[in-house]
Amino acid sequence: MRGSQTIAAFVAASLFELFGAGSAPAAKTKAESPGNEMAVEIHAGGLPIAQGIVNGVGNLRFLMDTGATSTAIDRKLAEKLGLQGQAAQVISFDKKLALESAQIQEISFGPERFSNVRVMIEDLGYLRSLGSRVDGIIGLDLLRRQSFLVDYARKRVVFGPSSTRGMHSVPMYANGRSITVPVELGGRLVRMVADTGAPGTVFYEDTLKDLLANYHLEGRTDALSIGGPVENTTAIVPRLRLGGQDLNREVVLVSAPGASKLSGVSGYLGLASLDAKQVAFSFETNQLLWKK
Repeated sequence: MRGSQTIAAFVAASLFELFGAGSAPAAKTKAESPGNEMAVEIHAGGLPIAQGIVNGVGNLRFLMDTGATSTAIDRKLAEKLGLQGQAAQVISFDKKLALESAQIQEISFGPERFSNVRVMIEDLGYLRSLGSRVDGIIGLDLLRRQSFLVDYARKRVVFGPSSTRGMHSVPMYANGRSITVPVELGGRLVRMVADTGAPGTVFYEDTLKDLLANYHLEGRTDALSIGGPVENTTAIVPRLRLGGQDLNREVVLVSAPGASKLSGVSGYLGLASLDAKQVAFSFETNQLLWKK
């Protein structure tokens, strides 16, 4: 069950919606780093960790997480930076959480640099199971500004349009809250969030009950998330496929009341489960692409 606990812990990092004081979109400025690539570490089942800088403080480590709507920093880092937080509220799977947000002057990672960014302030201690500290999460608010490719084999991220010749692809639907893709579950198409910040597949339990009658429950486990303990169930589902590629049929089920779910979304697809050498998000063509 250890793998299932890991899946639930990382997927529970995803925050779908921010309430409270709004902010202007972050302004992107030209980075000093040459080229359009950056090195990343690959941890815990294919999760990419990038080096970054916030308000001049460097040697920071960020999980690149397309499943998280908002960029976040750890509370310890916020205290070090002397940030004054404002009340905010997020939705994390099964509950609404009262947190804080703050404006930072600048954040950069690789060739990417943004100014005047509003970030969530969170206790990211539950991510220590990566084996090293994580100072923040780079969310969809920054990652969707341009296309990018995660090269798991070379441990690099390439920003901007790149060659996609010979890659598998599926349509990708992106907005300010999520990136979703069509996944085939037992012969039916469902929408799943494409998540670089999770090593496996997570379904909302009530949604799965509505979709299927023939899945097998394995057992219940507990995991930690930003909202505290998360009870989840592991299950074996019928054939699960993305773009014709079969995926691992063992999934994690989490509970989420209707008001706490993204409309029309059945769960989260951890892209590490593709076991691909490269995964690309093309916002020019609205495609998710990968190469084995």
